[in-house]
Amino acid sequence: MASTLNRGSISNPRQAALQGLELARLLNSLGIRAAILPPQLRPHLPLLRQHFSGNDASVILQASREAPALLESASSSSAMWVANAATVTPGMDAADGKLHLTVANLFTNLHRRVEAEDTYKLLKAVFAQVPDSMVHVPLSAAAGQRDEGAANHMRLSPTHSDKGLHVFVYGADGRAQDPESARQTLSASRAIKSLHRIADEQACFIRQNPQVIRSGVFHNDVIGVSNGNVLLAHEDAYDSGLASIEEIEDAYLALHPDSKLHSLVVSGRDLSVEEAVHTYFFNSQIVTRPDGGMSLIAPIEVKEKYDGKALDVMERICASPDNPIDEVHLADLRQSMRNGGGPACLRLRVPMNEAQLAALSDTTRVLATEELLDHLTDIIEGFYPEQLYPDDIGNPDLFHCCQHVLGELGKAMDLPLLPVEE
Repeated sequence: MASTLNRGSISNPRQAALQGLELARLLNSLGIRAAILPPQLRPHLPLLRQHFSGNDASVILQASREAPALLESASSSSAMWVANAATVTPGMDAADGKLHLTVANLFTNLHRRVEAEDTYKLLKAVFAQVPDSMVHVPLSAAAGQRDEGAANHMRLSPTHSDKGLHVFVYGADGRAQDPESARQTLSASRAIKSLHRIADEQACFIRQNPQVIRSGVFHNDVIGVSNGNVLLAHEDAYDSGLASIEEIEDAYLALHPDSKLHSLVVSGRDLSVEEAVHTYFFNSQIVTRPDGGMSLIAPIEVKEKYDGKALDVMERICASPDNPIDEVHLADLRQSMRNGGGPACLRLRVPMNEAQLAALSDTTRVLATEELLDHLTDIIEGFYPEQLYPDDIGNPDLFHCCQHVLGELGKAMDLPLLPVEE
């Protein structure tokens, strides 16, 4: 909805990237370990070469003249939303004890579908030396398995080191009433549960409310968010309404009879679905600080739209002693938000043990240390375009700029030049 509304407007790539790094700095300040993934090379020439031939510049110029809509898809930077990169299961939840990551196929939209192969190669490179980890290829969409990654997945547990309940949220299961805009299929969610060796009692499959999907809720993370033993969702999020939330509560209680699940249900009176969608209220990120309290990281739009109505709801949640969330941090992610993605879109939660974290730190430079963030800031300020106009994507100079930037990022992060070569 947001990307359609802002189509054709001037974008600010430098500001977008710097805003992402500021989110990482905020996480660091809260004691949360964050990592950074570099962008993908755009335009995506393999897609354009299915239609045009010649050298790189010639292919881009031909596409600009003859297939501008195709070039637009090939130029999408939506890989920045790493919540759509993969679905993750930590070792303590898998029967084989391994950390599993299944790369999303993002089959619904062409501009996202082209991300999957490079995302797989990138995650394989990042986790290559991480012990007891497996990166799986995207599911086959030919089997009707449309998968959009962690944006439709929640993990609930007393602490991050306890066994988790995996809540798979889907929008389509083959019935006639499936919304055309539904992006996650039940078959895909079930396939991931099996692939990740998750026990039956640790998996719960919940159908999204078809009406909210038609209202612009294309992913669960636009209508619900979780962290640890907290579930924050709208009362209209799921097909069976409050009964769906009770189903999640029952499954959690069966898994952890001595732990309370804090279900924070926002009513339509407090915030309508439309208001939730336009403020991206639920596209917030909840994190557990080292002191055990929880922080809610929300897009600044919750304050700026509808006279701050959404922020008022958040502040009431924080003021209540009945849940662990006790503070809100507002993040300025306007460049991401204009294309429809807030804090939750910019994160992929990967629970890892200390040995895995150490290996990740020893073999790559993706963990967001202040040194890395400063280095990336210098690269962004030195090479990223300050502004892009719609016609700029047809200029081969932009492609060559992207190639150079990826070379610099590869050296800074100890990763191969992207797109990753076999």
